[in-house]
Amino acid sequence: MRRTEMLMKNMEYIGYNDLNKKPGFQMAMHKTKDGRYFIYTACFRDNGFNIVEVTDPANPVSKWVEGDWIGEVHDGQSLAKIQAADGKLIACCGGTMRVLHGTHEQPYWGGIKVYDIETDPWNPKFLGQFECEDGPGVHRSFYSGGKYAYIMGSKRNYLGYILRILDISDPANIVEVGSWWADGQYLGNKKASAIPEVGTEPFMKLPNGHAITVKDDVVYAAFPNVGFCLIDVKDKTRPRLLGNVPLNPPFANGQAGAACHTAMPLGDRPFAIVTTEGERPWYFDKNRTEGMFHNITSQPMNIIGMIETGDMENPSLISIFPYPEVPEGYKKCHGENFNIIDGQRVVFGPHNMFDAFGQDCYENRDDRVYNCHFQAGLRVYDVSDPFVPKEIAYFMPPDPEGTWFDIEDGTLFPGPHVGIAEDCLVDDRGYIYVDTYQDGLYIVRCTL
Repeated sequence: MRRTEMLMKNMEYIGYNDLNKKPGFQMAMHKTKDGRYFIYTACFRDNGFNIVEVTDPANPVSKWVEGDWIGEVHDGQSLAKIQAADGKLIACCGGTMRVLHGTHEQPYWGGIKVYDIETDPWNPKFLGQFECEDGPGVHRSFYSGGKYAYIMGSKRNYLGYILRILDISDPANIVEVGSWWADGQYLGNKKASAIPEVGTEPFMKLPNGHAITVKDDVVYAAFPNVGFCLIDVKDKTRPRLLGNVPLNPPFANGQAGAACHTAMPLGDRPFAIVTTEGERPWYFDKNRTEGMFHNITSQPMNIIGMIETGDMENPSLISIFPYPEVPEGYKKCHGENFNIIDGQRVVFGPHNMFDAFGQDCYENRDDRVYNCHFQAGLRVYDVSDPFVPKEIAYFMPPDPEGTWFDIEDGTLFPGPHVGIAEDCLVDDRGYIYVDTYQDGLYIVRCTL
């Protein structure tokens, strides 16, 4: 049964944009000197990004920008992640994934492309690029201005994504100044054929980088199958591990996404947030017995957790956020909880956090956490007491009418088609931007 209404608690609806029917993913904001607000949305599936002016959030206006990559546009190329600061846009490029996008092995370019968005926010001007060769490209990275960009990128002779620190002061001549990787990521003389395909079940069990944030010369890093990591980058040429909290087992893995997805500081307080990733129920096939997204009967839980970081060499997990409240309007359509949808057992857990900071266009507070919790929608938490996080608000987009991409025989999505929240931003005016899996961008505001 399709749910057609938005579900909200302590939220008000402001506006919507369909993102030109290009499914949004990571977002970044740029505020012009004359006070206009622009969001740049990367894309889950396609080669390019949307520009959305949200100066009037009730009437957002968007423009799709096709990727200007080397060679022709093709299904192997994607732009899933994006960053913006100091009038620069950093587009994070890589390949699509067969299990998520329905594509097969096709050529793609991996790396970052830097654009000027200060001169004309509607028409980014290409400034330069840096290639991350021999791997999946670039994933969830961090740039809040200045000389250095912190990239989760692939590198020759390394497995998956590693931390790469780039000097982008001259975008036409970007230089790597340092890097860090987890044990097991350096491949040495291993044959390329020994490396599992990105996104497959064997690949998901290996050490890998996923997402980073940076504050006061410390990188807060999420490394699946390694855990929450604190990395000292005072000397950019010689990053070193300060502390680590392993998370799986008991959390994550199974048929879920990244076993450690997000790591970020909680303002200036001696705490940090960590997550393990759930997954989109659309992919789970009750008739499949093996491989990714097979029928499941048991699955480790995924969490949002609070890490105490006062002693960075000995960080500790001190609390776990509560299970999201299940609205009555959801129960009437899909079931009593988010783990079983329409009678089918699926993976459940958090996804992207509002993890941008350091710029005046974003909300600046350390007592709230925002997470897009896949089928549970946007969830807002009060973390004024880090030992007792409390959910205080939510917004759940409706179930979409159809699909914005698929494979030829229409079987890429055998599981339940419910509304899915992907990423979120909060601006300095208090507006919250939530992009969705197959349904555009929603703009809401917390009434608390």
